[in-house]
Amino acid sequence: MNTIHYIPIEKNFTGNSYVFPVELAQKGNGDWVAWIATLPGCAAWGFSKDDVLTAITKTAQQYVRMLLEKGVTVPDTVTTLQTPVIAVTL
Repeated sequence: MNTIHYIPIEKNFTGNSYVFPVELAQKGNGDWVAWIATLPGCAAWGFSKDDVLTAITKTAQQYVRMLLEKGVTVPDTVTTLQTPVIAVTL
């Protein structure tokens, strides 16, 4: 597995960044589906790989925001960093 390096981009950041591995699959009709196994029910679809990655990002943001608003902790299996990060997927 590749090593991921994180580069801080802001000095006075007060939030957390959550890093999730995403599963991708292309359906028989050409559409794409994506899901995050560590967040049960967190899934999205799109017409292209880029569409589905954008959709799963927004879905995960809403999912984690809902967990935190309800006082539920993010699963321990999720990488949590106290710095903003940028992920590049090729």
